[in-house]
Amino acid sequence: MTAANGPQMGVTLYSFTNEWLTRQFELDTLLREVAKRDLGPNIEIIGFQSFKEFPDVSDDFAAYFKDLIAETGLNPVSCAINSDRFMKPGQQPIDDADLVEYHKRQLRSAKKLGFKLARGQFALPAHLLPELAPFCEDIGMQMGVEVHAPMWARHPAVLEYREMYEKLNSPALGWIPDFGGTARAIPPSLLDAARAIGTPEALIEITKEIWAEDGPSYVKAGKLREIAAAKGYEQAHLQACTLSFFILSNNDPKSWAEMVDRTIHIHGKFYGVSDEGVEEAIPYEEILPLFRDGGFTGTIVSEWEGHAYCTADAFEQVRRHQAMCRRILAEAPVAA
Repeated sequence: MTAANGPQMGVTLYSFTNEWLTRQFELDTLLREVAKRDLGPNIEIIGFQSFKEFPDVSDDFAAYFKDLIAETGLNPVSCAINSDRFMKPGQQPIDDADLVEYHKRQLRSAKKLGFKLARGQFALPAHLLPELAPFCEDIGMQMGVEVHAPMWARHPAVLEYREMYEKLNSPALGWIPDFGGTARAIPPSLLDAARAIGTPEALIEITKEIWAEDGPSYVKAGKLREIAAAKGYEQAHLQACTLSFFILSNNDPKSWAEMVDRTIHIHGKFYGVSDEGVEEAIPYEEILPLFRDGGFTGTIVSEWEGHAYCTADAFEQVRRHQAMCRRILAEAPVAA
């Protein structure tokens, strides 16, 4: 087997959430469709979305899943795990010891299913990483925290994790950038979805202006809510616009360069790729060369999040995204 040369492409099954929820596919048929359309071979799966037994998996299910992988020729790279403290409605949050064990259960299951790494979340406090890093090393798994909008490379939570990463210096820990944190605009497709339910153009314009401002997303969303309440806009229209503050934010795309050395996996977040091969909201032309030229050879999984507000064909969206990424990655670096 030859060594990886540059970033590799793949897909997260999360992109096909609409197709999954409408029962067009089960796990087996979805994997076969991904393989048939050549959208792999590398794949990411959200444990709690696709595996009924999760956070534990039986020997029988693990064998069944591995047979599916062998049949389709896909490569299970990343299993997305959860860091929730609130396990059931109305119950008290679990303590640190239980949260660590909860992660270990998921990591064991991901390993059992044949995944190489697990996608974690910032809901796992940085001070618990010293307990999980040795466990990951012992079972031969990596765990990366997803840097998802509104977070970015210099967000306070990221800096706290970075300090712990440097202290532990464990090969089992790393970053999973999500490009939604460094968007250049609200996706036009999201705004079109808001218009489709009757959202007034004036509210959309206010949303665009506030979104482009500096500051935390929750502050900007609060500002929009105050204005909308004062002007009497309908709640449904406000919700359609407020979504933009929490699925993507307008931080500096070049800041990803600070994270390349510890990046183990990438969420290629996107909302729509034009006929000309350009993502409508995220500056891929600026972002991808940072990882390519920085020596990243892991997987970029196409993660279409447009399913949050529209019903476009996810398979076609992923095909376009992967073609765009391959084109950008194949371009020669710009001379300094």
